[in-house]
Amino acid sequence: MDRLFYEATDLDRDAQLRTRENWRELLLAEVTVKILICHGGDPLFAWPEDMNEHELVVVGGPALPHLDLEIERANWIYIGRQGGEAVIAIDIEPVISDRDDAIRRLGGGFGDMRSRMAALSEDEAALAAQARAIFNWHHKHRFCGVCGHPNHVMEAGYRLQCSNPACGTPHFPRTDPAVIMLIHHNDHVLLARSPQFLPGTVSVLAGFVEPGETLEQAVAREVFEEVGIRIKRARYIASQPWPFPGSLMLGFVAEAETTDIVIDEKEIEFAMWVHRDDVAGLPEKDINLPRPISIARYLLENWREGRI
Repeated sequence: MDRLFYEATDLDRDAQLRTRENWRELLLAEVTVKILICHGGDPLFAWPEDMNEHELVVVGGPALPHLDLEIERANWIYIGRQGGEAVIAIDIEPVISDRDDAIRRLGGGFGDMRSRMAALSEDEAALAAQARAIFNWHHKHRFCGVCGHPNHVMEAGYRLQCSNPACGTPHFPRTDPAVIMLIHHNDHVLLARSPQFLPGTVSVLAGFVEPGETLEQAVAREVFEEVGIRIKRARYIASQPWPFPGSLMLGFVAEAETTDIVIDEKEIEFAMWVHRDDVAGLPEKDINLPRPISIARYLLENWREGRI
């Protein structure tokens, strides 16, 4: 089966260098260092008149002084080494809070990441997703959850440290586990529509894992809560980082024991059984499948082709 989008396969996270206080100076001294520019976690894309509109703007270390920014005030993280070359991400929101002003000064645009990411290469998307997840975590955890004092960014962005000496609590990036499951029965697959989906889109079911649950229990609970169907034991297939804002999607497939659909109207607009041979033809009926970059589409296509 193919590699999943956002999956960084050739990335050395270089965790040892993160602990060096002078990590930034060491990396900026490397002639091949690459720097990904972000604003509020969203990466900077080039405008179409300059190059492909979905191409990331990545600058070399020597180009930083020419950006005409107080770059020291930006948020910095070290993503790791890709193909041996160091990759840094900087979020310039603390330097230029107004995004339109940032666009005027830098060119390009910080467009909708969900739609633009699909046109990136898998390697670029993996880097942008990791940067977005870490910057989003920084933004939402500026203060210590124990005592309320400001947090300091440590270890190249991968640890936040409470500034209160009496507290000193360390905080680490959180990843929210979510199960996503393809439910099938007699050559039919269960597809449903949530109000949060793009217009006309249907997908497989998904939901967050609750404290104290196994992944398999979460799959069974979510399916029953959303569509009233009981399933046989779920089988794990694959996982995908999902930076909206910081989840890990854990993909499963399971056979249904019951087939009568009873939807939770707060979560699901409608659900339906679709024959394997009809899945590919849904767009002709103005019913859209999940985006090709998603693990939902990955599960559907591999099930349709009999690979899972």
